Amino acid sequence: MLMNIDLPDKQPFNKPYIILANGQYPSHPAALNKLHTAGTIICTDGSANKLLENGLAPNVIIGDMDSSTIDQDAFKGLYVKISDQDNTDLDKALEWCKLNSLSPLTVLGASQLREDHTIGNLILLANYSDELDINFVTDYFTITCHHGKRSFTSFKQQLVSILPVEDIQSITTEGLEFPLIDEPFPISSRGISNRATGHQFIITSSGKTWVFRSHSD
Repeated sequence: MLMNIDLPDKQPFNKPYIILANGQYPSHPAALNKLHTAGTIICTDGSANKLLENGLAPNVIIGDMDSSTIDQDAFKGLYVKISDQDNTDLDKALEWCKLNSLSPLTVLGASQLREDHTIGNLILLANYSDELDINFVTDYFTITCHHGKRSFTSFKQQLVSILPVEDIQSITTEGLEFPLIDEPFPISSRGISNRATGHQFIITSSGKTWVFRSHSD
């Protein structure tokens, strides 16, 4: 468990809150727009280097600082060094945000460079989904994790993939080309590459699912 670090009054943290992980730097307009309209940018260690190279500055840097080349004395934001090697830097950032009530969160850069990190980050999304309002935005998808009943804004023929985090006893979908109707949904690739039929779809699930929604262009 990470220590709760008080946010300094002299540097308020404004919504929207963005975490930039140290994966592939965003290039799709949907992801870049999130970054350029952020109220607060929280970088995980080495992602701060990439952010600065692209003309933006972080408000917070969190991690073990084995990748960041930023001069701590010159940095004007909040520098949170956590040397714990049992958790990834993204895990540390999410835990820090949870302890300091920074939500909702959008996470960028959480995929595409190393497959082990990508899978690990999806597990983090599932683990924190009950405690934080959180979504991942990649160059292809907005990814969220849910259980129970949830409606989603969509567009016709939007690519929608639903993957179970766990074996699910019952799932029902509405507004998708290939519906699931009160049926078991075991861990498999069955839910990949569905399509939205209109401007909304609904998923009702007894267990957690990852939901992938493609960008509009």
